[in-house]
Amino acid sequence: MFIWPRWGVAVLVGVGVIGASVWYAFVTPHVDSRPTIAQPGLPAPAVSLPALDGGSRDLAQERGKVVLMNFWATWCIPCRTEMPELQGLADDLQGESFTLLTIDLEEDAATITPFRRELGLRLPVLLDQDGDVTRSYGVRALPATFLIDRNGILRLQRLGPLSPGGLETTWSRAWIADRVRALIQSD
Repeated sequence: MFIWPRWGVAVLVGVGVIGASVWYAFVTPHVDSRPTIAQPGLPAPAVSLPALDGGSRDLAQERGKVVLMNFWATWCIPCRTEMPELQGLADDLQGESFTLLTIDLEEDAATITPFRRELGLRLPVLLDQDGDVTRSYGVRALPATFLIDRNGILRLQRLGPLSPGGLETTWSRAWIADRVRALIQSD
């Protein structure tokens, strides 16, 4: 039978302690670490993207307004279905302290412009050409919609299409308009 010498036991215990410490450092989240994707109740990730119609838009410039951001693409069938509803929502809330930004994922003007024309859309389109902003919001499927308050805090998110229905149906056009108006009136 083999008996470990005392120094061997000490080395084995030391290696175990070091290994456990390294494992703990990688597995346990740090107190000061921030999430890398958007989370309700926290500041919305930065958005600064070129606009389809020229220039660029920055989410920080919208501070003081309630912002609804919708991530989409022309090839996305649910996106095609909900775009007229989003245009209607923007029209319903025109003149209020609200802006609706649509963010197209990795498509160019030659693809987007005929789509907008076909559906009669006037919504601003931002171009996420490399997908970085889309990833920063944790979007894994399209469409995805995010409601941001006047202070830049993400309040609600929907990963999936808007719902048909009235005020009682969550994530319907009427329900979103009601939430937007409540955030506009809140301090």
